Amino acid sequence: MSSWILQHFLNPALFWPGVALAALPIIIHLINRLRYKRVRFAAMEFLLASEQKNRRRVLLEQLLLLLARILLVLLILGLIGRLIVDPKHLSLFQGARTHHVILLDDTGSMRDRLGESSVFDQARDVVRGIIAQGAERPGTQRVTLVMLSNPTETSSGLTERDVDAQLLDDSAAQLQDLTCSFRTGNPVAALSSVRSRLISDRATEKVLHILSDFRKPDWYDNGALISELEALDNAQVSLNLVRLVNEQHENLAITDLTGAVETAAVGVPIVMRAKVLNAGKREVNTSKLAVAIDGQALNRREPLPPLPAGETREVTFDVDFASSGLHRVEVSLEADALEADNIRRIAVDVPQSNPVLVIDGTAGAVQGRYVADALAADQSVTGYSVTIDGPEGLRKRDLTPFALIYLLNVSDLPLDATDAIRKYVRDGGGLAFFAGETLNSTFYNKEFYASGKGLLPVSLAPTPTLLPPAPGTTPTPDLVVTDHPVFAILAGQENPLIDFVKINAYFAVDTSAPRAEGTRVIASLRDGAPLMLESEYGQGRVLTCLTAAGPTPLSETMQKLAIDPDSPGEVPPAVWNNWASGNASPTFVVAQLEIARRLARKDRALPHKIVGEEIAGTLDQAVFLDDVEIRTPDDQVIKIKADHAGEGPENASAATTSHTVSYHFRETDSPGVYGLRRFRKDQTTQETLLAYNVPPQESQLELITDDQLKKQLGGIEFTIQSPGETDWLRRESPGEEVRWWLLWGLILIGLLEQTLASRVSYHSAANQK
Repeated sequence: MSSWILQHFLNPALFWPGVALAALPIIIHLINRLRYKRVRFAAMEFLLASEQKNRRRVLLEQLLLLLARILLVLLILGLIGRLIVDPKHLSLFQGARTHHVILLDDTGSMRDRLGESSVFDQARDVVRGIIAQGAERPGTQRVTLVMLSNPTETSSGLTERDVDAQLLDDSAAQLQDLTCSFRTGNPVAALSSVRSRLISDRATEKVLHILSDFRKPDWYDNGALISELEALDNAQVSLNLVRLVNEQHENLAITDLTGAVETAAVGVPIVMRAKVLNAGKREVNTSKLAVAIDGQALNRREPLPPLPAGETREVTFDVDFASSGLHRVEVSLEADALEADNIRRIAVDVPQSNPVLVIDGTAGAVQGRYVADALAADQSVTGYSVTIDGPEGLRKRDLTPFALIYLLNVSDLPLDATDAIRKYVRDGGGLAFFAGETLNSTFYNKEFYASGKGLLPVSLAPTPTLLPPAPGTTPTPDLVVTDHPVFAILAGQENPLIDFVKINAYFAVDTSAPRAEGTRVIASLRDGAPLMLESEYGQGRVLTCLTAAGPTPLSETMQKLAIDPDSPGEVPPAVWNNWASGNASPTFVVAQLEIARRLARKDRALPHKIVGEEIAGTLDQAVFLDDVEIRTPDDQVIKIKADHAGEGPENASAATTSHTVSYHFRETDSPGVYGLRRFRKDQTTQETLLAYNVPPQESQLELITDDQLKKQLGGIEFTIQSPGETDWLRRESPGEEVRWWLLWGLILIGLLEQTLASRVSYHSAANQK
């Protein structure tokens, strides 16, 4: 049967019989013209002459009568077959074989509160209404439910199901168990998945119901989304956009929580930073941030600065930990429309102290002791423990446990030590390099600079250089610092102690050789020559200082070179610099602590993830058993057994190579802190924590307006249902407005037919009497 007929008639089976009946008046008309035998006689000549005068009029009246009778049959067909002018009225729930695909927005923003319920609860009610209306017309409607956060997987109980009373009963429990995710979603990918499903569908009518809050970040100025909707429209899919929210609600959200967790140690305060977004329409002035460690709230609340609508502010605060081990830090705001983004978490692995390795090539490790005093004069205050060793320490020690490594005045290194420190930095370690009297620049240029691809970002001059005296009588600081984090405290006029630093000797940079890409000069000499540089190597970071780390004596040769012939009585400088001694020493201590904080390896920080990201890793079968335990935020323990066949729970999988087994845990839809435990063969365990937070983009609750939607979607045919509107679900009599026109047309055409019939028919005078 033609799809046009199915789309435009509630009773399509009556269409062809009605068309056949419409031919009946034509057949009767032709039969009437052929049923008389023609006989000519003399008196006919007069009659034929009279008829010739009226023939056109009579023929026109007969044709009008025939047309009126055909129209009468067609009007009766329209009434009995229940004609629908707009097939969209029919395709929702009436008559035609229709496949309803419901794209349900279950992203985090749908947890927005609406009184005692949520936007998602309203969406579930609409789904129930669609199924209930379809169940009133069994055998004609099918339904598929697609979730926006995961469009490739459909609900097993609501995938291309025929809508009937049984489905209505089954879906009640399924919808009750359906929960809103905390994830973000990709509307473009979801529409593409729906289009792929509907293109191959053979249903007469296809309707896509999009149930969403229609947030502006997702729907406004999204060319790819518009293209997908156009493709659906071109595929003859009816688009029904169902709004669930009528206005933007006020919302504060914590979008990020970070801190110097890499340098956390027992009893040592670390600075934490929380970013708070005002996603509402009004300025907020009175809110406060609550902080909790391991579930215990601190006895203070951090006040937020004034927060204008649409802007983000950063709140800094200190936390410290009374014991080593794994800890949880949580910050929260007071409840508002969207509660999920009022909390953010971070997991911290706190050691007793952070180990630092200092490799000193100076006799007696003089420079190393200055660094050690700066970093660990009181370990309980700084959180660092320093190990001083000679160059041989790079060969005999495992470098992995150290937070960072200092390389001070080392002449050169054996090949295996060079490879070890390269690997350490490449894998995420930090290296602080300081020059000195014994440094062999030829070795460093070849092995560490390596034409700009090695550990050092610059090529060094063959020998040290003396900083010439400052010209004029006005004293000029030898050390000029930038606003880099290492010198942020020392920069500016508020910290004049930097003026006490005197630099006498340094290694100049070979300007003929290019610097490594991304190198940044963070401090220079008064003549503009670079003194300290920062660069990256692999996953790690390198700080290069071209002078010594302590007041190392100058050689006699360099002292003689420093004598000014015009000032024979002047005492020449005796050390490379005075940075670590005298009045300048406070700046040295501050700088070393900031260097350590800057370079400490970042791979020690525990991962923080977004809900939905899987927990994955590998197990070395020589060290670990194949068992893995996952503890969820609600304290459920899920055990994964990884074996060569990859067997395990359906939410986990494992794949084995020759020496390792990989594990994957995907049920991470809830925000919170997950625990991960692995079991070694020596009967010990390795535990870690992973903090999962909601995606910050779901905090933006601004809505796209109907006018903006209509302007964007231009030539696309669609309908928009207002929040709370349910009339479209209860359209009891589609085409009713057309039915009245058909009825009046039937009356008028009937009267016209009777008039024409009386006029063109033959009636004798006797009959009229």
